Formats: sequence, structure tokens, C-alpha cells
Amino acid sequence: MSRREALKAKLAELEPEGRAIRKIAVEAESKGRPLTDAEQRRFNEFAAKANPILNAMDQVDAEEETLRRAKELGPLLDPREHHLGSGAKGGHIAFSGPHRKALARKVIGASDVKALLASGSRSTGVVMLDEVFEQGRPPQSILDVLPARVVDPNYSFLQQTTRTNNAAPVAEGDTKPTSVYTLTEKVGKLQVIAHLSEQIPHHALADNVNLEHFIDSEMLHGLQVAVENQVVNGTGTAPALRGILATSGIQTQAFATDILTSIRKGITKIEGQGLAADVLVISAADWEAVELLAATNGATDVRGVPIDATARRLWGVQAVVSTVLPVKTAILLDGTAVSVDHDGQIDTRWSDAVSDDFAKNYLRCRVEGRFGLSVYRPLGVVSVGTAA
Repeated sequence: MSRREALKAKLAELEPEGRAIRKIAVEAESKGRPLTDAEQRRFNEFAAKANPILNAMDQVDAEEETLRRAKELGPLLDPREHHLGSGAKGGHIAFSGPHRKALARKVIGASDVKALLASGSRSTGVVMLDEVFEQGRPPQSILDVLPARVVDPNYSFLQQTTRTNNAAPVAEGDTKPTSVYTLTEKVGKLQVIAHLSEQIPHHALADNVNLEHFIDSEMLHGLQVAVENQVVNGTGTAPALRGILATSGIQTQAFATDILTSIRKGITKIEGQGLAADVLVISAADWEAVELLAATNGATDVRGVPIDATARRLWGVQAVVSTVLPVKTAILLDGTAVSVDHDGQIDTRWSDAVSDDFAKNYLRCRVEGRFGLSVYRPLGVVSVGTAA
């Protein structure tokens, strides 16, 4: 017997007493008299028996709803420990491609257009992926490949600024050499990144069932671009994040001969630290230059350089085309060097309280989240010059 069935059986046992009490209540109401002390005690005794069962049934309903939603979202969730982060559990934030649609569906939930009333608010968990991207499908955003973790609004992380290995053979009785792995505690704070939609006629939302989904998807895309820009270019002056390029201690590789040589030298700099180059963030113009070199030679590689245009890989490193990079700049990353921090929620709010929207029957959508960036290993990041 399931828990729900057991609770229903207990309620059925109380049904005769419940009918008797209802009869007393109807009679007292019809005569306009209050309950007697004895009747009131009987009511209280019955409530003491029935209320725990009813509360337990409410709990079963809530648990079943949670399980149902978990099954729907299961493929999109992945709790994962991060290497040097404190309290780090996450995966990868899924803002782009088909995953943005999944997040938009989560934001909308089971509601329909009728839910888009003034001051209607919905908060949803950020979609997290266990896989960085689908096999054979290149990632569409740097957020698709950077690890992410859920943190408190004020948090800290350890940043490694030195990695000097001095392990060596030691004669008996001699002093062992000291290796240096300087760790510095860094304090972070989640910052709000948000935007509003323009005025949207209420009746347009009611008449077009796809409009809500379209707006949610566009708003999420806009949020993705803003977060990506802060992750790369944030200055560190509040409320801006301190982005990768503004982080002290990252390595640099000046332009050398051509773009292919420059990127390969950048890979060497990461590998020289005993780390691995996992991600290349590159502008659309620079990736075009790489592909045109391959096309000019009429082959899938240039001078023996492995280029996989379909999977978008160069020198064996996954490339991500980004629109937020400064000109003549690419970024190489070790996958353990950086994480995107967030509070696990994307908040969507519809309101007619802006200006005279209420009088004109307009609504606006606001989408926001709180984000931060942790750079654990600056030496695992290389800023690469892609042109002279």
C-alpha cells in the first residue's frame, strides 16, 4: 500500500465521526446558536485527529510534484564538485541553442498567458548540463563550456598564484625541498545582471500563445550575452564583475607570425604550467581567418595543423566563437582555471507598473540573475594576440 493510500484509509476511518460533526454544525447554524462546550471539545478532538492526516497528504502532493518536475528536468541537471571552489556544485550554465528553449520552458513553467498579469513573478533554477555540449555540435557560448557553481551572495574562493614544484631525490637525513603553491583567499560578491523588455500589449500576449515563449527566449539570450561580456571583459568596478581579462596574473601571448602560430604558442604557455588548454575563445572574424586558411589550401588542415571546422576545434582545442571579445584577442583556458558563480535562480517578472503601462494596457518583462566569476588559476589562462 502506498503512503497516499494509507492516508486515505485513515481518513475513511474518520468519515463516520466527520459526518456526525457536520450534522452538529449544520444544526447549530440553522438555529443560530453557538456550539456548546461539549460540542466544541468534540470538534477540537476531531481536528486533532484529522489535521495531521490532511497535512501529511499535502506533503505527499508536494513530494510527488517535486519528483514529477525532477523527472522532466533530470537530463538538464548535474550537481558536480569543482576543484578549488568553496561549496562548489554545478555543471555548465545552459543559455544557448536548444538549452535556452529548455530554460525558457522552465521560466514559463506550467502557466499560460493568463499568468502574465501585473506583478506576476516566476523564479526558476538555472539549467545545468552534465555535458558541455552535444557530441558533434560546437558550443555556442563561453558559458556552455565554463564550469559553473552555486554560491552564497557573498562568497570566497582560493586563487593559486604560484605553482613551483621542487620535488627531488633526497639523501637520508637531508632537508627536503619546498614546493610553492601560493594560495590567496579572494572575496567575491554576486552582482545583478538584468534587463527589461519594451512595452508589450496585454492582448497581444493573450491572442498569441507563442509570443510569451518568444519573449522569454529573447530575454534569456540577452541575459546570456550580458553575462558572457562580464565574464570576459568585466572591469571589477562594482557592479561590474572582474572578468577574465581584468584578472591579475593571467598569462599573455603576443602576436607571433600569424594567428595559428600565436594560438599554438599560447597552448604551450598553459602546458608549461602542467595544465591543459581545454577551451579557445575566439572572435568570429578570427575563426573565419582560420577557416579561410584551410580553404585556401583546399584541405582540412593548414601546414599539418589539425583543424576540425565542423566540431570547431583547433590544435585539438575546442573553440568557442564569441561576440564579446576585444579586437585582436583570443583566450585560452584550462578547464579548472575558472568558474561562473551564480545563486541558482533566474527571475522573470511581468508588470504594468512602469510609467503609464497600466493605463495603456501594456506589460513589460524583466529578466535577471545574480552572477560572479572565480579565477582559481590565473596561470591557466592566456590572453592571445591574434593580429599585429
